[in-house]
Amino acid sequence: MRLVVVIPTFNEKDNIKEVIRKVLDQENKFQDIELHVLVSDSHSSDGTVHIVKRISQVNKKVHYLDVKERGLGIGIVEGHRFAISHLKADILAQMDGDLSHDPSSIVEMLKQIKKGYDLVIGSRLMKGGKNLLGWHRRLFTRGSALFCKISWGTFGISEYTNSYRVFTKELFEKIDFKKIPWKSKTYIIQPSFLYGAIVAGAKIKEVPITFQDRKKGYSKAQIIAYTWDVIKFGLKVRFQKSKTLIKFLMVGSVSYLINAILLGILNRGDLFFIPFLDRPLLSIVPTVDLAPRLLFIHLDRLFISSIISIQASIIFNFIFHDNWTFKYRSREGSKMKRFLKFNLTSFGSPLIQLASILFFARVFNLHEQIGLAIGVLIGLFFNYTVNLLWIWKSPQT
Repeated sequence: MRLVVVIPTFNEKDNIKEVIRKVLDQENKFQDIELHVLVSDSHSSDGTVHIVKRISQVNKKVHYLDVKERGLGIGIVEGHRFAISHLKADILAQMDGDLSHDPSSIVEMLKQIKKGYDLVIGSRLMKGGKNLLGWHRRLFTRGSALFCKISWGTFGISEYTNSYRVFTKELFEKIDFKKIPWKSKTYIIQPSFLYGAIVAGAKIKEVPITFQDRKKGYSKAQIIAYTWDVIKFGLKVRFQKSKTLIKFLMVGSVSYLINAILLGILNRGDLFFIPFLDRPLLSIVPTVDLAPRLLFIHLDRLFISSIISIQASIIFNFIFHDNWTFKYRSREGSKMKRFLKFNLTSFGSPLIQLASILFFARVFNLHEQIGLAIGVLIGLFFNYTVNLLWIWKSPQT
């Protein structure tokens, strides 16, 4: 199995030799892993290229890629693509070329990959992690993390902007880079790549790391531009997630109409208080005064009509949620299994609807459509939340 550590660089002549040495020193800590280093360079002008090429002539596990176009995202993505296509990488890692990341952390990160995780993130913000940057960059790190948590809705992740990561080749190939601004000149590749992995269904793990400030050279981070890119990307994610709620409400509205129409023609033969049929479709079922009882439940026309109309709306809901509303989310198990889960989780909402219909009709002598409308509104939030958390789960940790 081959691990390729991609190190994106631009003018890192003061650090790159030591970074490569420290990465290669980790190989004797691995079992059954062949370690390679790929320096993915954005056409440095300070001599970085000569240093790396000299090392690669001596050590065949060190490689140089001249990306030419500048940008961290371009260096990272093109580096990983080269690692897969030319170096036959099975596992990919990325780390900064300025000694901010301790290469010894790769050992623990690789262990988590072997345990079945698709992406392992080096976190400064979880318990045991440390961020030794200046106060303004620490503020940016924490502020960006908080903003991403809120806008993405991913509260199980602590680190969003760090570049120190290890992941599988399969995950990289699943990510849709058309939806990631990886050619941006800021470091937005870090959070956007993470979101792309989440959307791709990655199983994610974080491990604590210590993030050192560089001792040589200068940082290329553009904090103000980077902050603006993080905000723009977060708003875009929030809008995409809001589309799910809009779709849910649209399906729910049609489902309510189906429910109400069936309830009306089955129980009274009318449509929303307007006479439609000469007699109810379920006229053979007696009304409450003549209906048999099962324990405390009257098996009358209203009860049977409510059960049929609610189940019809559940079937409609499932078909459209599974194929439209939540199509992009995780779809575990067979369609039949999801349908059974949907019925089970939907039990609360129709139960509320049924109770509301019967309560307002029999206690207050109100039209059953009023009870249905109230029950639908009460059960809406419950149904949406359970759908998100269990049936069509967000593909994240």
